Formats: sequence, C-alpha cells, structure tokens
Amino acid sequence: MNIIQNNPYRILGLLVGASALKLNRHRTRLPNYISSCTEIPLEFTENSFEVLGTINLTEQSIADASSKLNLDSDKMSAALFWFYKGNPITDEPAFDAIKEADLDQVINIWTKLTSNGEVSQRNASAYSNLGTLYLSGILEGTNTNEAILEQGISLKLKFLESDFIKDFKALATDETYKTTKKELQLLFLNQVQSEVEKSGTVTSNKLLDILTKQEFSAKEDFLKGFVQKPIEQIEKKVEEAKTKRKANKANAVNIGKALFEQTSENLKQLKSILGTSNLKFSSISDKVSDEILQCCIDYFNDSQEKDNNSDYAETSIKLAKQAETLAFGKLIKDRVKDTIETLVEMKDIEISQAIQALQSVKDAYETNKEEINAKVRSMHLGYNQTLDWGKVEKMIENSLNWNKVVELIQNVIPTQNIDKIKNVNNQTTLNQYKSLVTFVMSKLNYSQKNKVRYISYWEAQGGVAMPTTGDIEKIPDWIKWVAGIVIFFILIKACN
Repeated sequence: MNIIQNNPYRILGLLVGASALKLNRHRTRLPNYISSCTEIPLEFTENSFEVLGTINLTEQSIADASSKLNLDSDKMSAALFWFYKGNPITDEPAFDAIKEADLDQVINIWTKLTSNGEVSQRNASAYSNLGTLYLSGILEGTNTNEAILEQGISLKLKFLESDFIKDFKALATDETYKTTKKELQLLFLNQVQSEVEKSGTVTSNKLLDILTKQEFSAKEDFLKGFVQKPIEQIEKKVEEAKTKRKANKANAVNIGKALFEQTSENLKQLKSILGTSNLKFSSISDKVSDEILQCCIDYFNDSQEKDNNSDYAETSIKLAKQAETLAFGKLIKDRVKDTIETLVEMKDIEISQAIQALQSVKDAYETNKEEINAKVRSMHLGYNQTLDWGKVEKMIENSLNWNKVVELIQNVIPTQNIDKIKNVNNQTTLNQYKSLVTFVMSKLNYSQKNKVRYISYWEAQGGVAMPTTGDIEKIPDWIKWVAGIVIFFILIKACN
C-alpha cells in the first residue's frame, strides 16, 4: 500500500512514538544531508526498512512528511499504517530481522505472539506490526492478494478493537487528543478502501467480503457508508441500459441480460450487508428488475411486429424470469408475474389461434348436425313413407360452406405457423390440434384438402412425412424441376 511505502514516519526514518526531540532532529538534519550531497548516517534511515522497497528522499518529500506529523489527527492517520515498539523484548528482534530482510524470521516472531487469537498487553504491538507488514505488499507471491489483504485487515481490526489502543494513542499523539475505537477503525478502513480502489489489485466487492467476515465496533457504520458507491454504480448501469434499449429494441434482450450480469455482484453484496428487508436494497433491486423486464417486453413486441421467426417468446420468458429473481416490492412482483403469464400464453399463440378456429368449425358443424337431426326426428311421416338418410347425411355435410372453411384455415393458420406449432411442448395441446385437424380434413373434398394439407404436418404419404412449407423452401430448384418432369410423364402414362 502506498500509505505504507510512503508513510511520513518511514520517510523520516522513525518508528511511531519517537520523541519530539528526535522528530525535530530528523526533520531538520535530513534536508541538510541531501542538500550538501552528504551520505546520510544509518541512524536516520535504519527504521525506513529498505526491504519495503525503494524510497525517494528529497528535500520536498521530507518537508511533506514533516507537515503530516504536526497535527495529532495526521499523526494518528500515519501511525495506523506504520510500526511501533510496544514490547521491546519481542519487537526489537523483529525490527532487526526486517533490517536484515529476513522476513521469515519477522513473521515467525510476531505470528507466535498472535497465534492464540487474544490481544494482550504483551502481544498488542505484534498484532498491529504484523498487520502493517501484510498490508505493505512485500509478501505478495506467498499467497493471493486477497488472502494477504484479509490477514492484514483482520490483525489490524483485532488490535483496534482491543483496549490496548489507548497505549498506542498515547505513543502517537498528545494526551489532549481524544478519539474512540469506532473513530480509529473508521479512519483505518477509509484509508484501506481508498488504497484498494487506487491499486486495483483487489476489487471493492472482495474488500466487502473480507469486512463482512470481521467483527468490530464500527462495522455497521462503515458498511452503511460503503454501500452508497455500489448503489450509484447500479443506478448508472440501469440508466445506460435504458438508453441502449430505447435506441435498439431489437437488441433489448441482450441489453437486459448484460444488465443482469453487470449488477448481480453488487446486488449480492448489498443483500449481504443490508438484508432483503432493507428499503435501500429492495428499492435498487426492484429498479434493476423493472428495467430488465422492460427490455424483455420491448424485445418481444419488436420481434412480434417484425414477425421474427426465432423463438423470441421463449427467450423473453427466460429474461422475465431473471427479472423475477430481483423483484422484492409488490408492484414489480405483480408486474413480472403478469408479464410471464402473458408471454407463456403468447408463446403458443399460433396453436391457440389454430385450435380456436378449428374448434369453431367443429362446433358449428355439430350444432347444424344436431339441429338437422332434431328437425328430422320431429317430422311426421305418412303411411309407407321413409326417410332418405343418405340425403340427410348429405344435408349435414353441406350445412357448412367448406370453401369458406378452407379460406378461414388459410388466414388463421398460414404455412409459416406450422413450424411453430410443431415445436409446441405441450402434448395435450398438440393432440387437441391434431384431433381437430383430422376432423376438418375428413369433411373436405380432394381439392379442398390439397389447399390446406400442410396443416396435417404429421401425416405421411407413401411412407414419407408431408413436408412443411419451410421444408419445401429448402429444396434446391433443380430438384423441384426434375420432380416436375417426372410427375408430368407419370400423368401422361396414366392417361394413355
């Protein structure tokens, strides 16, 4: 972390708790050595710990560091990310090991002191110092960035949650400086958050994951402030999606999918912090859900208007169900539910319209049949008079204008609808359609059947299933031409 690499204490070669006399000595003599190009004595740099990385000592950097150690608040801010000697027996050997770049020895010393998980007078400084070492970044490569960051934050928060921070505060500041555990924790975490965002090595969401695992006094206060940024990011993504959707409704389904993916991680984090009953969370989640749903609706309507041959209804339903997972408020929940129900109905609209039309034909036929039979039964025949039931049957068959029925079928069930009807998953609905088609086809003459034979797509002729219009369109023209010649000669032979 830059706040450690360029810590004011490090630049001046001091540990936290250095006396005012030593601080003034370093801040006045270091610039003199630099301006005179004189080699700087070891006592002025030994606590800068070269193992942490190169340090650029200039008159300006020293002046800047000095100015950051004037006010108690600035001193504390810097001290939280530097080393201090709380236990001379253990800390001095650890500092000697850092100077020798023997990090294994340093970690061994401080880890033994912190292994029991309890902060005490004896090991408080080990918690803070080891935390600083982890956060410095020099241990990268021994573990993942996330694991190192988590270890450093955990050690620091345990230290800042303990009662021994009063000793640390007394070293870093004057006795007039007043602060609390919460304030120190927030000061520490705000700087960590800033460093993480600048470095980009760990995502803000990962930092949030780390913090939700910890227990500390300022947790609720910090996390509440932390959620504002992801909320703003989500709102930005929603507005971007809305603009794109309005500009290109044909691509609205992909815009909706992208919005779901882009916001899912932030929403997950907000949910873990705030809970589903929190108004902030439910409100922003509903906003995302509503935009995804609108993407679904716009895409469906656009596809329907353009008579898109793709399975746009099924695609729209899938997107609507994604929107449903993010809906928490009653209004959006009801809207999503109604939309899904409508889409499900519209998904099989072709077969629904076909069944409705065919059923109306059958109902009209059955009604006519019943009325004609009723009239026949009510007739009073004279002696030796008989009914010509063949004529009655003929009358019933002709009670509908079957040419008009053929026209109705051609209008309501155009050839382009057959592929969609074939792909319906509901077998009960398919069986109903087939039954009605079989009934109507049984009433048509040869010429009439030929005009609407495509609706009996499952029937076979000569062992080969009847092709749909879509299948016929795929046949190359030369094959159609050859087939026409063959049929022509067959017909001539039949006539002879």
